[in-house]
Amino acid sequence: MKHRIILIAVAILFQPLISQTPSPQVGVYLHESMINAFFRTVGPVSGKGKKKNTPYKWTIIDPRIDLEPGNATFRARVKVKAGSFKTEEKTKGIADIQYDPDSNRIRVVIQEAKVKLYFKLFGAKIPIATIDVARYYKPSFEFAGPKPIQDRVDLELPDGSRRTIQIEQIHPNLVIEKDRVAVYSDLKFTRQD
Repeated sequence: MKHRIILIAVAILFQPLISQTPSPQVGVYLHESMINAFFRTVGPVSGKGKKKNTPYKWTIIDPRIDLEPGNATFRARVKVKAGSFKTEEKTKGIADIQYDPDSNRIRVVIQEAKVKLYFKLFGAKIPIATIDVARYYKPSFEFAGPKPIQDRVDLELPDGSRRTIQIEQIHPNLVIEKDRVAVYSDLKFTRQD
């Protein structure tokens, strides 16, 4: 019985600390499926080249972003065709996701995703070229962040006077979570008299 009373007393004492833990007031979320829908809409991206008088064509298919806690990875497959020879390679690259509080923009930028292209002949890989898939997904894909549109509100009071409330974004934070990007922030309201 004594232990229960002590536990209840401790819980009551620490409850105000737990309930006062602030949570972000504003948040914007970009889901992985939405970003990947953009890449699907771009469709296949193709190019041509020549290696020792042998023309070849490559096509980027299935480009996508994989979001895991703290990490954004760009992935794609690249099909290569030269005459009757066909092969497919996978690429994995760096996706940089940033938030700029000044411009209130969330940017998704594919930094680098190099893939070595090969022909396969009698089980041997014959190198053709190296391409950086990322260069075909420029410029960055941008979204609005959590900053409010207004930075102040002017109110007219009943006595005819005016009061201005300044609105400031504080503590912006970008977090890459499982399957989504989250940008959180708080707002600070200051009365200007």
